[in-house]
Amino acid sequence: MKKFLKRSLAFSLIAITAISCSNNNKPEQTTDEFADTTTVVDTAKQKAREKLEFKFFYTIANLPSPMEMINAIYENNVPFNRDLLNSSSRATDYTTAYKKAVNYGIYGIDMAYTAFYGQNQDLLDYYSTTKKMAEKLGVQETFDKFTSSFRENADNRDSLVKIIDRAYTETDSYLRSNRRLEVASHVLAGSIVEVQYLSIELLKNMEYGPSNADLFERVYNQKLYLDNLISLFSDLKNYPSSAKLLEQLKGVKVVFDTVKEPKQLTKENLAKMSAAMSAVRADMIK
Repeated sequence: MKKFLKRSLAFSLIAITAISCSNNNKPEQTTDEFADTTTVVDTAKQKAREKLEFKFFYTIANLPSPMEMINAIYENNVPFNRDLLNSSSRATDYTTAYKKAVNYGIYGIDMAYTAFYGQNQDLLDYYSTTKKMAEKLGVQETFDKFTSSFRENADNRDSLVKIIDRAYTETDSYLRSNRRLEVASHVLAGSIVEVQYLSIELLKNMEYGPSNADLFERVYNQKLYLDNLISLFSDLKNYPSSAKLLEQLKGVKVVFDTVKEPKQLTKENLAKMSAAMSAVRADMIK
């Protein structure tokens, strides 16, 4: 994933270069008034798309792998909680493009969570569900490439986690290469919301201390990534689902910003953060 983040940062620099170059290119002159108008409109759309691409690359480059958060939870011996997962039975309920995308991201995190804890039956269930969601999104081709590897390494936790990570990395690359940035952004949002939801719910009954300070710090730092996600969705607000999610994320940020350091992740504050994030997540999975 670190290699992927470096590649994403490289793509960001490429995007900057592309934007700079496009700004330096003089448009062809034409005497056709309609052609001039069309060129201006097309140029505006292109610049808006380039801005969105840059923000998406920037957001990815500045986000840690969700696997790191799940691994931290696992390494701190936090008990597995199946009840927190989005039920695979809901998969058939998701029919809109937005719901398919965000829940593809959510199910991917749930699949990784079960993989870390060696919950093989749950893992197979969520793998099957995630595969179906990939088909609904039209990205099954990238997902199918990992099916044989997944089956061959069903009992190898470390290998499974890497395979899941690679599958989602390639899905993201596929969506971006096919100019489906809105869908890719929704998948990203689903992943981030789910990993934050899980981590906060699992910490709610814990007390901050020397033995778990690293875990609390990771959860605290997650609130900082809301800024990037909010910035990304501010350029997608012309889409109704994205506009709604943007306002929801802003509401979560208001609550999260009341916590100024990891030690302030008290049970009271975690309960408030849980309520805010749970509301966003509940809207995604309903």
